[in-house]
Order: sequence, then C-alpha cells, then structure tokens
Amino acid sequence: MDRESGAIFAREDLEEPGRLTRFLSRGLWASALFLGIYFALSIAVRLILPNSLTLDEAEQSLFSQYWLAGYGPQPPFYNWVQNAFVRVMGISLLSLMLPKFLMLFLCYVFFGLAARELDRRPAFVAMAMLSLVTLPQVSYMPQQDLTHTVAVLMATSLFLYGLFRTLRHQEWQGYVILGIAIGIGMISKYNFVLLPAATVVAVFCDREWRGRLFDPRVLLTAVVGLAIILPHALWLVGNIDLATNGTIGKMVEANAPHGAARVARAFSSLVLACIAFGALTVVIFAVAFKKDFRRALKAGDRWTCLLGRMMLVALLGVVFVILVTGTTKITERWLDPYLLALPLYLLLKLERSGVDTGANLGRFVPVFVVIMAVTLVPLAGKTLTSGLTGSYSRINYPFASVAEVLNAEQRPALIVAGGMHLAGNMRLQFPDVPVINSEQPIEGFPPPDAMRAPVLAIWIDGGKTTGTPPIDLSSVNVLGLTPSPPQSLSLPYYYSDGNTKLSLGYLWLR
Repeated sequence: MDRESGAIFAREDLEEPGRLTRFLSRGLWASALFLGIYFALSIAVRLILPNSLTLDEAEQSLFSQYWLAGYGPQPPFYNWVQNAFVRVMGISLLSLMLPKFLMLFLCYVFFGLAARELDRRPAFVAMAMLSLVTLPQVSYMPQQDLTHTVAVLMATSLFLYGLFRTLRHQEWQGYVILGIAIGIGMISKYNFVLLPAATVVAVFCDREWRGRLFDPRVLLTAVVGLAIILPHALWLVGNIDLATNGTIGKMVEANAPHGAARVARAFSSLVLACIAFGALTVVIFAVAFKKDFRRALKAGDRWTCLLGRMMLVALLGVVFVILVTGTTKITERWLDPYLLALPLYLLLKLERSGVDTGANLGRFVPVFVVIMAVTLVPLAGKTLTSGLTGSYSRINYPFASVAEVLNAEQRPALIVAGGMHLAGNMRLQFPDVPVINSEQPIEGFPPPDAMRAPVLAIWIDGGKTTGTPPIDLSSVNVLGLTPSPPQSLSLPYYYSDGNTKLSLGYLWLR
C-alpha cells in the first residue's frame, strides 16, 4: 500500500483533500450531518425490504404493547424508548427502526463530544467520530439485528463525554452527565456495571484526579444515576432469576468441560472476542501509519494511561466473571462498553508520538466510506438473493401474506401466537389487535375489556398439525370459547424459488 501503487491510504490525499474531506474536517457537526445522512439511508434500505421482522425487532414489536419495569433477561431502557416511539407514531417498521438508528447516531455524536474535550481541533474530532466505523460492533452488527446493545453503545459514549468533561473542568454538569450515562447504561445492559467500576480504579491511580472521586458533586452522579435505575432495581429484587438466568445461560456452552479446561476455554473465548472486536481498527491504523504506529505504541500521556487502565481493569473484571460464574463463552458484543474507546485511545497515542492525525483525515475518508457502504449490503443482499442461495432470513418470512389470508377468513379480536418471533410479527401485521405470546404471557395483559372473541391461535409447525395443537391456550380460558379444528397454512417465502414455504398451523376460538 505505497504511494506509487495509488493505494487507499495514498499521501496525495493530504495534499489535495477532496470536497468530502474538506467538509468533514469542519468537525463535530459536519461529521454528524454526514452520519445522519448515512443512517437515514440505512433506514431506507431496511424499509424497502419486506416488513417481516428479525428476532430483536419482533421482541420490540411485541413488548411495545405494555409498559413494565422489567421484561425479562434484558434491562428495559430500550423497550421504554421504543414504546414511546410507538405511542407517538403507532406500530410500524419505521417506528421500530427509528430508536435504534437514533441511538446509534447519538453514540457517534457523544463520542465526538468526548474527543473534543481532549482535542478541540475539528479535524481530530471528525477523525475520532468516524473511526468508530472501523469497529464491526458499531458499524456492521447494528445493521443486522441489535437493540439493547445499541443503547449501551450510546450510554458508553455519553459516559466517556461526562468523564472527560468532569476531569478537565470539574463542573457540576459533568457529574450530572456521568449520572445520566451510568443510569442509562445500567438499564441497557447489566454488564455495563464494570465500566464505571473500572473507571473508579483508573482515576484513583492518577494522583491529581484522585480527588475528583471524593468531590461532593459525586453525589449528583449518584442521585441522578439511582433515580434512573430505581424503577427497574425495585423490579429486579423480586425477579433476579428471570433477569440473570438468560444472560448466564448464553455465556455457558452446553457440554462445557470443567475445572482448568473450562477456564482455559473461557480465556480463549475472551482473547478471540477482543481480537474480533478491535482487530480491524488496529490493522487499519497500522497499515495507514506504518512506522509511526509502532512508535506510537510506546507513546502516551495521562489520558492514554487513563483509557488503557479503564480497558484493562474492565477486562480483568470479565476474567473475574469467568472465574465466579462458570462462563465459557464471551462474545465481542459483551465487550462493547469496555473497548469502545479503542479508536480514541490509538488516535491519542499517535498524537502523543508526534503524528497529526487530523491532517491524515483525507487518507481515511475512502476507508470510512467503503466500510459504511459495505455494511449496508449484507442484510439486503441476503434477503433479495435468498431464492438463488437457498438461505432465508427471518425478513423473508411471508407474514404480510399470512395476514391477508387470515383477514379474508375473519378479523381476529385477540391473537395468541406461539413464540416471541411469531407474536411480534403478528403484532405488526394486526396493529390494533392485542397479541399474547403463549410461551411468555404477561399477567394482566390484555385488560379484561380487550379479552373478546374471535381469538386467533397461530403457531409455526412445519405444516404437520394433527390432533392437539402445540400451543398453550390457557391465557384465554376465561372466555370459555370453543376452538375450531386446527388448519394449516403454507405460503412461499419472499424472494424464494416458489417451492420453499413457511408452514403455519392455526385455529379460531369463538
């Protein structure tokens, strides 16, 4: 990748920056506008695909019917934001998309604000903001199917902004921002708790900053954070098993070994997760800066030491979790709050070694644009080419066609669906009809005045419905209705070869 070959990092870009580079070099708000256009395009790409929902989208669709202090294994912050959008806009694919991409946008903006606290040069701020696209967990994965993780990314960026503002200026506003970030982070993902804990250790290691931990204004952080956390915390006291079993279960592999072999497997999983999280960022920076990058690894100041300690202590916290909980599987998604600062950490080390990273923005803009374009392709590509590849995603499920067939028979007043994914999709297709997930009914929902016939019971069964239907109908027993004989419905997937079909079983209770 030298200059003569005209590679993507060619130094001529430094001499004659393009129009986009000149625009982005204006700093925070120019980069924010650029990213806003990108996320608007991301929403548009999703809207042109069928309105069948992914698993996380279906969960949000179903849970948007009611307000709860806790919904299960995941904390409720994202659900609360999603419910607010649905209350204002109604349930639709657009109202399901907006919260995710708004939070993702704010993740970049808060990250830029954090970077600006350390270096106010506009080009450096733009470089820091856009460098987040080199993290697959921030650029690629949210385009596929994430919700709660996006909320914790936003909270982490806000936390960094509040932290840097507090350490630099010691203003009460910084302490309040920290409280908001900690509160949101804690009710977005439980693993966020290690970030403020690691930060306390990292700040304590700096002799001058240590006093900030004992500043009376820390009480502002505590009060604000507790006010946000309290409603869910009260719920959590009586539902700790429901909240933790699902998360721990995902982190423990079936038939995992015991003893030293288990710990070795878990540590290997952690190392691989760290590599998967940050390898692309490190490689891009290393290729772009070559000898400067190697020299930068030895450079630093108190800010790089702070970020390095935060990341290290947080990862040691993960090691502690491994030892205590029996965890055998750590995914890179679990590391989001701890390693999100990696691009800023590397940029600061390059700066301290004498590299003007902002002046190199033009060399990186093509890389950022390529990554952003590539992240838009997989979801749409897999959906639209499924008939050729034979690989179908949940977006290919023909739920709109299913709704047309069922509506032609009669309009349900209540739906009982087998499983979260099916229930969430039925909620989207029948927006004015209460939907119950037969596998996880919510006590008191729907309210008594909404419990009426006809009731549609529906499940995915491969088109082999015979005898007793494989769905729990006890949630509607109070109505005393008579079920019709089970029926089968089979419809081709969207963009399929016409022969591959989704088979459902259903019956009516009247």
